[in-house]
Amino acid sequence: MRKLATERAAPKAIFFRHNFGQTAAFDAGFRAAAGAMIVTMDGDLQNDPRDIARMLNRPEEGYDMVAGWRRNRQDALVLRKVPSRIANWLIRKATGTPIHDLGCSLRAYRREVTEELRLYGEMHRFISVLAHNMGANLAEVEVYHRPRRAGVSKYGLRRTVKVVLDLLTVMFMRRYQTKPIYVFGGFGFLVASLSTVIYACVRGEKVHDGVWVHRNPLFLVGVMSALVGVQLLATGLIAELIIRTYYESQDKRAYSVASRAGFQDS
Repeated sequence: MRKLATERAAPKAIFFRHNFGQTAAFDAGFRAAAGAMIVTMDGDLQNDPRDIARMLNRPEEGYDMVAGWRRNRQDALVLRKVPSRIANWLIRKATGTPIHDLGCSLRAYRREVTEELRLYGEMHRFISVLAHNMGANLAEVEVYHRPRRAGVSKYGLRRTVKVVLDLLTVMFMRRYQTKPIYVFGGFGFLVASLSTVIYACVRGEKVHDGVWVHRNPLFLVGVMSALVGVQLLATGLIAELIIRTYYESQDKRAYSVASRAGFQDS
């Protein structure tokens, strides 16, 4: 890559100091890309570059992102295909993203989409979901997939737990990113209400059955429920302050603009 970048004007390459992961590679590429259309593809030679031309035709039909669909995937059935199909089905049902193969890295994007994407952790497998959340029009194209010829795959059954945890993060960010008090405050109110019911039961047992508080384990459950409820409410308020600081300090917007009409360039 260094040699190509030195010999020709077009190729450009970014080298990390060590392996920061696929998500960091995607984000660095998005930040450095200068074209109107951006294409991503794995370097393990399983994808066919000839599919790029077919994918680049779809944005002309009004789509913002075109995802590859490895319908005839050439990978191990138990360790790769089955976990992938389960994860794809789970993510589609939970998020409503109309993409069959969420793990395929062969994708074509409009530049406007990648400029708004901010990737962290291992969110590269949720790029289609994040684009769908911002209102992008998605399409998919069946792509060829070849057997792996070099390197060792790092994916397997152990990744299932990580996918589920990342899915919870994406669902929270999708529904409650700008209103976390609804989650923490809602659970806090529920737990605090439960403590009130428990206190009523403890009082009833004291009056009718003569069970003293220090002999009734329900009293401790009620105290813990009240404390947890207050902590959840406080967490929700703190999260609201953090979200407001995040948006206002960086002049960010909690919405995404697709295009404008009737505005004159200043």
